[in-house]
This record gives sequence, structure tokens and C-alpha cells, in this order.
Amino acid sequence: MNAISHDFPVPSLPAAMARDLMGAAMFPTPSIRYHTMLSSHDTGALSVLDSTTPAEACIPPHVHDDRDELCVILSGILEFRMAGRILRRRAGESIFIPRGIEHEVRAVTEARHIALLSRTSLMDQGPA
Repeated sequence: MNAISHDFPVPSLPAAMARDLMGAAMFPTPSIRYHTMLSSHDTGALSVLDSTTPAEACIPPHVHDDRDELCVILSGILEFRMAGRILRRRAGESIFIPRGIEHEVRAVTEARHIALLSRTSLMDQGPA
């Protein structure tokens, strides 16, 4: 564990951190385990979240108004509902969710994923 890692049990997760991680004034589903590996409160731009979701658990619809999100599935199967579509991702796959897009996540099986949320757009970088 590095110096800026934090574990937040759901009952003590501060509202500001929930907004930082989830993009809305909502709290994570209690059955879902979260580990904040890096917070934009520390970096100014990037949050990294490790999440384990039991089968059939759901992260309700939400929007990140000021963050792009990249989810990398480490194990299991997740369904992402956004823009009128259901996109299924398995271990080893990823999905990009641009800022401003409402999305919901449901675990088809128990699943673990890493979510990277960036205040700097991941879309408009142009050539290096």
C-alpha cells in the first residue's frame, strides 16, 4: 500500500469522496467493496478505484459531469448500460465512458475492475 492509498468502509465514506468517485451525491451500494488507490484530492486530476462487485449487484445510473472514465475488468463479467445500449465486458477487456454520459453498471458474475477517472479529457489529446 502506498502513502496515498485509502480504504473507506461504506458507512464512513465522506460525501465529498463519494462525489469524487461516483460523480454524484450518492453513496456506493453497500455490498460493493471499494478501495481508493489514488484520489483526485491528492493528484488534482486523476482518481483510481479498485472495486469488487458481487453477482447481480448494481451501481445505479449516474453521470460524471467533469470526468472521463476508463474501466478495466480484472475478473468476472460486467454490463454497462449507457446511451440506450448494454455493453458486456469480461476479464481482460475495458470500456471508455466519456464525461457527461449517464451509465449504470451491473455485475453478471462477481467481478473486479479498476476505474480510472480523469478530470483531464482522455479524448481530446491529439497526436503526441
